[in-house]
Amino acid sequence: MTRSEPFVGRAGATADLRAWLAEAAAGAGALVLVGGPAGIGKTRLVETVTGREAVWGRCVDDPGAPPLWPWRRVLQALPEVSRALAELDGHDGADLVAARFRFVALAADALVAAAEPAGLVVVLEDLHWADEASLRLLRHLSGELRRSRLAVLATYRDTDAAGPLFEALPDLLGRPGTESLRLDPLSEPDVRAYLAEVGRTGVDAGDALRRSGGNPLYLKAVARSSATGGGEAELRHLVRTTVSGLDPGTRALLAIASVLGEEVDAHIVAEVAGQPVADVAAALDRAVRAGVLLPADAGSRRFAHAVVRDGIYADLDQGVREELHARTAAALEQRPDPALAGVVAGHWLRAAVTPDALDRAAGWAEAAARDATRSLAFTEAARFLALALDCRRRAGRDGLPALLVELATAEYRAGRFARGFEHAREAAALTSDPAQVVAAALVVRDTSAPDLLPGMAELTASALAAIGPDADPAVRAKLLAQAASVAADSGKTGEAVKTAEEALALAELSGDDEARIDAVRARLKIRPAELDLAERLRLGALAVSLGGTGRPLVALWGHKWRVDAAFEVGTIPVVDAELGEISALAATTRLPLVRWHELRLRASVAAYRGAFGDARELNRLAGELAAAELAEDRSALGMSFAFALQLALLLGDPGELPEGSEELLAIAPPLPITIVSRPLAALVAGRRDEARAGYDALRPRLRDPDFIGHSPGIGPNLVPLLEEFGDLETAAWLAGQLAGGRPVGSGGAGTFCGDCSPSWSARLAALLGRHDDAVRLFEEAIAWDARLGARPYVVHNRVRLAALEEPRRAETLARQAADEARRLGMPGWLRDATALLERARTAADPLTGREREVAALVADALSNRQIAHRLVLSERTVESHVRSVLAKLGLANRTEVAAWVHRRGLPPR
Repeated sequence: MTRSEPFVGRAGATADLRAWLAEAAAGAGALVLVGGPAGIGKTRLVETVTGREAVWGRCVDDPGAPPLWPWRRVLQALPEVSRALAELDGHDGADLVAARFRFVALAADALVAAAEPAGLVVVLEDLHWADEASLRLLRHLSGELRRSRLAVLATYRDTDAAGPLFEALPDLLGRPGTESLRLDPLSEPDVRAYLAEVGRTGVDAGDALRRSGGNPLYLKAVARSSATGGGEAELRHLVRTTVSGLDPGTRALLAIASVLGEEVDAHIVAEVAGQPVADVAAALDRAVRAGVLLPADAGSRRFAHAVVRDGIYADLDQGVREELHARTAAALEQRPDPALAGVVAGHWLRAAVTPDALDRAAGWAEAAARDATRSLAFTEAARFLALALDCRRRAGRDGLPALLVELATAEYRAGRFARGFEHAREAAALTSDPAQVVAAALVVRDTSAPDLLPGMAELTASALAAIGPDADPAVRAKLLAQAASVAADSGKTGEAVKTAEEALALAELSGDDEARIDAVRARLKIRPAELDLAERLRLGALAVSLGGTGRPLVALWGHKWRVDAAFEVGTIPVVDAELGEISALAATTRLPLVRWHELRLRASVAAYRGAFGDARELNRLAGELAAAELAEDRSALGMSFAFALQLALLLGDPGELPEGSEELLAIAPPLPITIVSRPLAALVAGRRDEARAGYDALRPRLRDPDFIGHSPGIGPNLVPLLEEFGDLETAAWLAGQLAGGRPVGSGGAGTFCGDCSPSWSARLAALLGRHDDAVRLFEEAIAWDARLGARPYVVHNRVRLAALEEPRRAETLARQAADEARRLGMPGWLRDATALLERARTAADPLTGREREVAALVADALSNRQIAHRLVLSERTVESHVRSVLAKLGLANRTEVAAWVHRRGLPPR
């Protein structure tokens, strides 16, 4: 459809689109998704509204198209954006997963910046053909649009809800600033207006509507053709009729063009046809005048519509198609552009199936995968490598293990851990080369997915057996570190510690930085508190120095280890400094995993300090990020629930538990921390019988070192259960485990900052009836928490200590706790502190109600006569009450009574 065609029936859509563009120009950018079937007029609408000001990028229906194809066109048209991304051209030595996210973030930032100050409109056409890398950039960009002057208009067919776009659509449509516009078929008045404008008033509008279905493209065919039928069949008939009117030479060139795709490069057509470019260009221009092609960029044309191209292609005999695809592939092979590698592979695949064609398709698919990896498009790299693997298999070729490892690596980088591991395991099974077995075993790392852990352990053991005990220390250290990490995630703590220490010793011996990093991470994953504090700080500093922005996850672990160490000894300024470093790392790398850890840590620290509103918001943001970017790692999603459970305990408010928490715990992997969390969550939610059943089921496992030592959070999470169910035997055992250790300020910052270790020991001592020990330890805990700024835990320990103290001391502690709980918003603890306060007052106050009234009025400096008048008593009766108050309280005069009243906090009368 050309611009000379009538534009009817779109007044409402045009007005909406113009309004959204105006808002974008004013500073409220938007993503507008324009959907509808083929030929409905999506492109024409956008062309009409945007004019010549928009920057266009078009997706193509070609599985060999390079990743980010529509964005490449956009970026080429915006040199300032291309310059901003130039630094990402090389990634040697860098964490490629981190670099991919950084590219997306920088590209989005550059596009937003390019829209200032006059605004910018970007059009992405045929988004239903977009690759995952293009959609990833669009998803990220959509989150930035509302605060920019950038408008992105994307057209797509909504008739076939399959493919990457339709997986991304719910997320895109849920973003603030996303607008959706669906074009419906034209009405009969619209059809009548169209026919009038093209001079076909003799055609019955109702019949034309029926035959075209209200589709503008098909309506054009109906208006120009007397054929019967309707819709796409009518258009195909028109295409055949139009093409048949062209000379044979032009028809042959259009056949080649249909093999190339929707966009037609005259130079490539000329190469495939073996004709001069000038002659080909003249013939293609004849096709433009016939309405089959449209002019596009200089030197190229495009089909008037995908349906036109499909019609010509469908009419080719299979042998002709295969021959043209082979000739096209051979012509494109001579071009130096690496972005064409996937296109070449696709043409060889659609040529005649011969071993040579399959080999060439595989070779070019592997080249396309390398180009996709350079573009940080790992999903597309995996797609091309899977294509290469299929071709090699069909051709009966060798060399599959190495290709399988490459495929597994691409899938792992794309976040497809299960698929990547299966290909890695297949690679190891197909080879006798120890080096390839090692490579396969080290593909999938840093995932605690329970369904993968047994296979990962088996594959790592096979690799260790393949290389033997005398292998390169660096290689063996990496494998042992992998084995230790898997053992830790599987709950085999003792085995994990032993293996990690062996890995660390070998890594230090080898001097290999990568091996040292792997070994350090494995060792600090398991019982880190058992290592000397200075050694942990050294290892953390080593990781930070070896990481940097090139290996941001390594640097992240280093900073996190230093945060944990600082919390243990109570050096809060170091905690804040390390959090600042993590924030800077997140801002520099733009890696979601680093940002997620930053949010998790900041939420934990905010709750520790009593900033509960900030803590909830940070936890919410971390949960949203995990759902959007880390969905294959269920543990990331589970962390937000774990945080909510601990916040409910901290506040004494079961309302903090999120909806669906029971279902989430039910499907969580049966790791020790999960097993303990199930009855604890039931207890917090008020389901005591369920909590008791869950506790009774786990109790036999508590003496297992692998169980209790799996996570530092297991012991603290057990204490509320021991208190609730009065399990003195286990309490005595756990107290023995804690005895003798040095005091720890806090721990578990990655999930939720816990209380200091004296508090846990104090609670166990109180449960066991060791009163003096409990009082001493609670006082020590209050001192720790006050010094570290842990205001909520000060409330906890004051309430618990008040329950053990004599009435006057208890009253003071309970009042302090109630005041602070009220300020912070801790409803459960305010209730407990208030109850203790009332009990202490009752125990410490022998006065009757009337005597308390008299004492309060004495404190207000009223005389006996004034009191008698106020209470409607005789003055003699008041004198009797005052004598009784002095005697019961052991006080000497009215001044001491006033002081006692003020200490008690009795209200003035």
